[in-house]
Amino acid sequence: MQLRHWSQFMESKKLFVAYNRLYICDIFTFLNAVVRLLVYSECLATTAGHEYNGTVNTTRSGRSCQPWSSNTPHVVPSSYTDDRFPDGSRSAAENYCRNPDPSWDSGVWCYTMDADVEYESCNIPLCNPRKSFVFRSH
Repeated sequence: MQLRHWSQFMESKKLFVAYNRLYICDIFTFLNAVVRLLVYSECLATTAGHEYNGTVNTTRSGRSCQPWSSNTPHVVPSSYTDDRFPDGSRSAAENYCRNPDPSWDSGVWCYTMDADVEYESCNIPLCNPRKSFVFRSH
């Protein structure tokens, strides 16, 4: 059996601790994503609402939302690509209120099915921070 110098032992211990912290951080990242998906589904985590993935599909005034994958009655800009939707695509976002515009910071909205009203904001409240869960590794 070969004896190791104490400094070699300490270095391997540091690597082990560093690896475990990284692993724990990955677990907490995953848990945060799951909790955000569940907790933030019917409220906004941020005022911009880019993360909102709920199922509200009517505007503040009660108008029905147009499907994001449709260009009728309003044309949805091609710049609203699939990666701008938390659902993963325009079609998966169905006709739910969303905010695919990175320059818009006033909440979620949708194109309406009313030919006279192109788009309108949706009435989604901000999440209550007391009811939100965020796991921390420290």
